[in-house]
Amino acid sequence: MSALQLVLGVLVVVSIAAHIVQRFAPHPSVIRRSAIDVVGVVALAALVLSATVIRIPPGYVGIKVNNLGAHRGVQDITLRTGLVFYTPVASTVFEYPTFVQTAVWTRSAHEGRPLNEEISFNSGEGLVFTADVSLAYRLEETRVPHFYVQFRSDDLSAFTHGYLRNVARDAFNELAARYTAEEVYGGKREQLLGQVKERINNEVSGFGVRIEQLGFIGAPRAPQPIVDAINAKIKAIQDALRVENELRQARAQAAKDVAEAEGKARANQLLASSLSGVLLQWRQLEITERAIGKWDGHRPMVEGQSSGLLLSLPGPGATPAGK
Repeated sequence: MSALQLVLGVLVVVSIAAHIVQRFAPHPSVIRRSAIDVVGVVALAALVLSATVIRIPPGYVGIKVNNLGAHRGVQDITLRTGLVFYTPVASTVFEYPTFVQTAVWTRSAHEGRPLNEEISFNSGEGLVFTADVSLAYRLEETRVPHFYVQFRSDDLSAFTHGYLRNVARDAFNELAARYTAEEVYGGKREQLLGQVKERINNEVSGFGVRIEQLGFIGAPRAPQPIVDAINAKIKAIQDALRVENELRQARAQAAKDVAEAEGKARANQLLASSLSGVLLQWRQLEITERAIGKWDGHRPMVEGQSSGLLLSLPGPGATPAGK
C-alpha cells in the first residue's frame, strides 16, 4: 500500500467515526454531518480509484495477470508507459525494466555483491582458472510475458545472480575445455568470450533476454606455475625475435659493405683501363710545361733522372761557346 492510499484510508475511517458520533450526539449539526459525509465519500472514491490504477514509468513495461474468470493467466500483450486500470482482486500487474541490466561476478567484496562470485572453469589440460566477469543484458519488451511464465517473479536480482550466473558458468566450463591454458591466458581470450556470449544468448533468448556485453575484469587467474611458464615462454620468443632482428641487421650491413667495396673496385678498374700510353705521355708533357713556366733560370739544387727537364749547362772552367 502506498502512502497516498494509507492517508485516504485514514480519512475514510475518520469520516465514518465522525459520522457515527454526529448521529448519536444530543444536538447533531446537519451541516457538519453533511460535510463529514462529503469528505468520507470523496476519500473513499479516491481510495478505490488509487487501488485500481497503476502508473508504469518510462523505461518499464508491465504485464497483467488475470486471477479470475475463464482467461486466467498472463496476458500476451505488454503494458506500456502510462496509467493502467485494473481490478486488484481479479488481476495483478507486474513491472519489468527494459533498460540495460548489469551484473558483476568477482571474488572481491568491494565490487559487485559482497560475496565471492568469481567464475571458475577448466582449460583443455584440466587446469583450473578463476575469473572476474562482467555481463550486461536487457529484456525484450514484447517477450516479457514469456519471461514471467518462465520465472514467475519480477525480481531480476534473483534471476541475474541465480539462473543467469549458472548458465554463464556452464558455458565457460563447456567452451574453455576446447582451449589450452596458454590460449585462455593469452591470444584466444576474446574468441572464448565471443563463443560463451553466443552460447548464453542461445539459452536465454527464448524468454526474452538478450546479452549485450560479456567480458573479463582483468586477466583470468591461472595457477602460478602455469603463469610463470607462460611468461618464460613469451620472454624466450621475444628474445629469439630480437636475435633474429639483429642477425638480419648484421647481414644487411655486410651486404652493404660488400656492395660498396665492389663498387670502388669496379671504379678503380674502369679508371685504370682508361689510362692509355698516349694519355700518360700527354699528362707528362703537361707537367713538364708547367715546370718550365715556373723556372727562374737557376739550376735546380736537386735533379733526378725522371725530372722531365733536360738542359745542357757548362761545367767549371769551361770556355763559353763562340769565344
